[in-house]
Amino acid sequence: MNIAVILLVCVFQIGFAKAIDDNNYNFARTNNNDLQKCLSSSLSSSVYTIYPCNTLENQNSSQYKCDHFDVNSLLGIRGGRIPHLPAVIVYVMNSNDVQNVVKCATKLNYIVNALSGGHSYEGHGLGSKHNNIIINIEGINYININQSDRTGKFGAGTRLDPIHYTAYQYDNLTINGGTCAWVGLAGLALGGGKGELLAINESHEPDLYWALRGGGGGLFVIVTEFKLRLVQAPLLVMMLTSVWDANATKLVIQRYQSLIFNEKILNLPNNIFILLTVKSATVDILLSYYGVELEEFNRIVSLFLSTLPSPLKINITELDWLSFVYEHSSLSNPSDDIRELLLNNLTYPTYYFKAKHLFYDQPVSDDSLDQLISRLTSTDSSITLQFELWGGYLNTIPVDQTAFLHRHYKFDIQFMVCWDNDQDENEQLNRLNQVYLTVYNDSTKYSYINYIDRDLPNWMNAYYNTHQQRLIHIKHIYDKDNRFDFERTIQLSGANQYTFFNFHLSIFVLFLFFII
Repeated sequence: MNIAVILLVCVFQIGFAKAIDDNNYNFARTNNNDLQKCLSSSLSSSVYTIYPCNTLENQNSSQYKCDHFDVNSLLGIRGGRIPHLPAVIVYVMNSNDVQNVVKCATKLNYIVNALSGGHSYEGHGLGSKHNNIIINIEGINYININQSDRTGKFGAGTRLDPIHYTAYQYDNLTINGGTCAWVGLAGLALGGGKGELLAINESHEPDLYWALRGGGGGLFVIVTEFKLRLVQAPLLVMMLTSVWDANATKLVIQRYQSLIFNEKILNLPNNIFILLTVKSATVDILLSYYGVELEEFNRIVSLFLSTLPSPLKINITELDWLSFVYEHSSLSNPSDDIRELLLNNLTYPTYYFKAKHLFYDQPVSDDSLDQLISRLTSTDSSITLQFELWGGYLNTIPVDQTAFLHRHYKFDIQFMVCWDNDQDENEQLNRLNQVYLTVYNDSTKYSYINYIDRDLPNWMNAYYNTHQQRLIHIKHIYDKDNRFDFERTIQLSGANQYTFFNFHLSIFVLFLFFII
């Protein structure tokens, strides 16, 4: 599958620079009058800006004291715990607006963070430092499909499910994305100045093009438009859903691992996805097969079930592609219209959560599985583990072709805990970490940037490994003043203080991203 991508971006300035100590920056201030004057004179009156009631009053507070500046409402899924107070949120409508905001930030020495309107596991779409400028690009959300060459131009604030629905209307086209309806395209795809506007591809700004494919959003530039080559959607999706009680957890995980590490027996095609979900009370397998070869689907199902005890529940369904997207978009409701849900009903959940993540190139040992299951069953937390199968087309791309290098692992585990506002957050996080550590030593110690974790030690190596120095070099070229700064960006200061992150992420991945 050959995928071409053109990104329209706004950058700061190009040139090499020495590392500058972040302590010398004067980004935080309590009077934003100059900023208000600059933005009001640079932007049209139709551009919506929101300022806090009183920045000085709120400087050391964890909550804003005015209703019209509710930062938490911007988080979507509330994975982030926001410790800082932005100076302004600007709801831009086009690339020119982005350029003008960046120019004001450069003139007045403000940090800038981009929010595409989706969500971030750690809330990093709102940055992480006091008095920053948030550029909300959710208003740049157009979808233009060219059916003749099967490409699409998408505003960077477009959400995933509207893309799925709209592209499907043109000869059943789609993009390789995920299942989280409200995730913003920019964060999903990029996981990944002087206000210059650039169009980048393999031949124009090739280093930046390399870095953005797996190197993150909101780090080097602000992407405002994507041009993507679309792919043909499957005619049919076959789904197996099997559920066992907790007593079968070890057997199911062992069977999953034994098959995915035995290619001679399983020989998985590229058009299959297997998701194993483990909870304290149940374990289940979702096997999705994107094709019409029923004999092959039945063979794989038989392989998985042949040595396992009878499940509590088993269900096999056939769906067209759009119905499958709808079914797994977290919006599913049989009484609702698919079009209405996928295009308009992108309501954010209101629960709080935390996630951790690890890649594996060998099976989790029996001893570690015993510790894992013991820890899961000894807690009443709603901890979930998702074993996600890797491989297929992803493995055909050379490791150094893009900034994303974790291509050759067999599977990953995403660890998640959810809680409501009445539960103790620290207790939930501690329980999650205990579960995570039971299988940590069996892993590669590497992790995926789109499942960002602010508590991950040695995170630059975990996310980027051998690509670290090239990413630092590119950061020096495109953002020498470190204007795009937050706790997971590559910094230009001090040893071991380079930081990096991707600010919008998908929760469950069925197709691994076209861009990595």
